[in-house]
Amino acid sequence: MFVAAGKKRKFAPGSRSTAERAFAGQARTSSTHGPTPMGSAAGAIDAIRKYHALGQENVRERQYRAALDCYNRAVAIAMNEGVGRDARIYEARAHVLYKLREFGRAMSDAKEAIVLDGNSAAGYTQMAGILAATGKPRDALAVLERGLATVDNSASGYLHMETLRVSVARQLDPSSAAAAADLRIKTTDPTVWLPSDLAILILQNLDVRTLIVCRAVSKRWLALLDETPVLWCRPCFEPTTAISALAQQLPTYEKLQRWIKQRSGGGRIPDKILRFVFQKAKSSLVSATVPDNSPVSSRTLDALLALKRPCLKQIDISRVAEMRSDVVDRMLNGWCVPKNLTALKLPYCTNIDDDAISTVVRYAPGIRVLDISGCQRVCVKHMFRAWGSTLLDAHDSAAIEHLYINDHPGIPDLLVYSTRYRHFARLKTLHIAIYDQRVFSEFTSIFSLIEYMRRNQARAPHASASFPCLEELNIDGVWDTPGSSASFTSNILRGFVFHTKIFASGLKRLSAVESSEVDMNQLVETLNNCLPTLQTLHLTKATRMDAQMLTDFASRHRGPLPLQSLDLSGCVGISSHGLYALISCCSNLVYANLSGTAADNRVMGLFTQMARTASLSGIRALVLDMTDVTGAAVRDFAAACIERHRRLRAGSCAKRPWKLEILDIANCSNVGTDAVAVVRELLSPLGTQIMAAVSA
Repeated sequence: MFVAAGKKRKFAPGSRSTAERAFAGQARTSSTHGPTPMGSAAGAIDAIRKYHALGQENVRERQYRAALDCYNRAVAIAMNEGVGRDARIYEARAHVLYKLREFGRAMSDAKEAIVLDGNSAAGYTQMAGILAATGKPRDALAVLERGLATVDNSASGYLHMETLRVSVARQLDPSSAAAAADLRIKTTDPTVWLPSDLAILILQNLDVRTLIVCRAVSKRWLALLDETPVLWCRPCFEPTTAISALAQQLPTYEKLQRWIKQRSGGGRIPDKILRFVFQKAKSSLVSATVPDNSPVSSRTLDALLALKRPCLKQIDISRVAEMRSDVVDRMLNGWCVPKNLTALKLPYCTNIDDDAISTVVRYAPGIRVLDISGCQRVCVKHMFRAWGSTLLDAHDSAAIEHLYINDHPGIPDLLVYSTRYRHFARLKTLHIAIYDQRVFSEFTSIFSLIEYMRRNQARAPHASASFPCLEELNIDGVWDTPGSSASFTSNILRGFVFHTKIFASGLKRLSAVESSEVDMNQLVETLNNCLPTLQTLHLTKATRMDAQMLTDFASRHRGPLPLQSLDLSGCVGISSHGLYALISCCSNLVYANLSGTAADNRVMGLFTQMARTASLSGIRALVLDMTDVTGAAVRDFAAACIERHRRLRAGSCAKRPWKLEILDIANCSNVGTDAVAVVRELLSPLGTQIMAAVSA
């Protein structure tokens, strides 16, 4: 007999959910081999987890009776086998009982969840929802206030509980209720017609600038925005648009970068606005973000540090001189909840030193993202010492998965020591780009490092890759060494990156901008290993790359390549035959930048063919600046694009139709004014941004 099984309900033969039928099939299979042993605690816990997962699947399919039966079985097993009861089971069963309108039993389960777990935000939320549904909003408000005072602000569901409290409080305010009743007759204000919690969910999708503008709409909007800290907990200072997404896929496309910079005003946020956001977020702050080049005063930092135990998950502060190691220590030692912090980004904060790394290791060892780009006072050797008592026993000691160390003089140390010590073997993202050429002069003991690396390779010639889990690698500028630097004149140093074995076989994104000094033989050997999985390849100004190399790539990998973003701008050594051989294998291209190459009508015909094939993803940005394409080929491509757009709108993809965002045919001597005029007219329904040297 199961505990609190409820009313039994007979299901029709075909009325069982998909999850229930699958679980029943598993039960029949296991019964042929004998009953499942329940004597051990491990077997009981495993059965409880299975019933919990099955109940969740039934809830997703809205089979609430079947879900209730699963949760009842899980509770019965926990009580009969004497294993610890899980508050999540009672939370889930309370939710199902609420959906079935059995409020009394749902209230009992919600209270039991709170007893089992004092940080059960879902238990308090469900109690408040039941009280509000039974006509007791004041009791619901009291429960929510008690929950906010009891539950840790870093617990899951805390922000939802605070949002619900604001909604219930506004419903209880008689003045606002009467005013809302009058306003509904003579206004179209969405915050009047919509429930407060729904209006808050909509406003959460707006950026900070838009939220500040919304505060000036009316007194009602001002009160709603100022009384809801949840709206300011994840500040977004720049809205994400289709153009900004394109800029991330084509970082070397200077025209687009300049256009976005002009539209955003350089990305600078006034110090007063930053301080205002921190003060409004209060203890609900989840992301402490300061955009690049934004002026930050000590007063703003004090306002940030004045918050009481914010539930921070990310700290992203760029180019702030006031950020020092003692400030990082104050943040992680008692100010926030370090166990919840997953990302610490302090790029170009020049006053950060080794003490900050020691603080991170001590208080936030589970951090996943670390950005110390330009922090030249941080010693890479100290990072290896901090993450592990001994170097040899520190395999996977750092939980970091994404490391950004651009413009740092310790890049050679990181690469060389990683060939032997596996502190950062879990890395999935590694950025070691050189944007400031002066960093090359800061590299010290480079020849001793190379000798150390050679000894390691002689000791273990068949050692695996330094970062076996690596998926994204950025080495922009590493192969663009200045000729005046005496330390980088030998061929050995030009292949320094290859010798350190940082190219993993499962690499998905590779960026190597400004690769004029790359050794093409080593590059070909490297790309042959990772090309079958590569989705993004940015290899610009590789003047030594020729058509034969690309033809070899295409011949070795006969199947389609997964490349979606391709940037070969400035690779003047590649002929149109080589480009044709490579692009013919990349049928899923979405972003392509071939400016300054020998692309001609044959290459343009491939993009036209892709546009006509509806099953493919379709090109969204095509840059052909300073190429040999003609006006006729561009007209055919534009006609294929508008035909594809109309066909997809009329088909099953009408909700999210494909769109060509950018077409750049500037400085193409074979494209005349008449062709540009025809292309503009054809692509006008798409709203494509067309860039051409000649006007229509």
